[in-house]
Amino acid sequence: MEWSTEISSSGKDAVIRGEKLENISEMDFADAIWLILKGEKPSEKESELFKTILSISIDHGVGNPSTVSARTVQSGGNGMNTSVAAGISALGDSHGGAIEEAMEILQSENSAEEIVENYLESGKRLPGLGHKVYSEEDPRASRILEKTEELGLTGGAVKKMKNIKEALAQQKVELVLNVDGAIAAVMTDLDWDYKLGKGIFIIARTPGIVAHVHEEMSEKPFRRQKGSYKGEKQ
Repeated sequence: MEWSTEISSSGKDAVIRGEKLENISEMDFADAIWLILKGEKPSEKESELFKTILSISIDHGVGNPSTVSARTVQSGGNGMNTSVAAGISALGDSHGGAIEEAMEILQSENSAEEIVENYLESGKRLPGLGHKVYSEEDPRASRILEKTEELGLTGGAVKKMKNIKEALAQQKVELVLNVDGAIAAVMTDLDWDYKLGKGIFIIARTPGIVAHVHEEMSEKPFRRQKGSYKGEKQ
């Protein structure tokens, strides 16, 4: 079986997306990520905003599913790769994965009102809204949107995401715009494929997961969490 790709080549004349490897070695890492995922170099403003998104998403405490999963697996005596993979596997629709779904609805032809109505009718949770920690403002989302505004990159998707938030507040409940929603809106305005939504968060969060796994290596192995039995006694 022979593989073919438009992404990169290896060897003496190796290239990534058409750029010589020696040129890639001089690029900012965030710009290199943009290039390999999107197939083109970012503008200066796009680069600055993308760096903000990656950096602000690098970690968010010890209690979230990906960090808990990674540290728990590490405490069982596994290696760095296994533990980090466990953390990444814990990124789902309610933790990081909502970016992809939010991007998909923002890239649809449906209006904000139609989107909210469809989700309420199906009983599903709207992606990009609500947070376990923040009830009034997600500071990460606010900073991303502030940076977007500063750089003059605010577009229709950001406005649509805000309209979705408002429509939900009018029809059912007011929820905070979270970091997933902000990233989804901004990356949609920057013309990114929604199928890369989860990938963006995986890339951003991986260094944080690595750091937690490394810290857990110095702890006593096999952390047993407290639990209680709620079943009937025989």
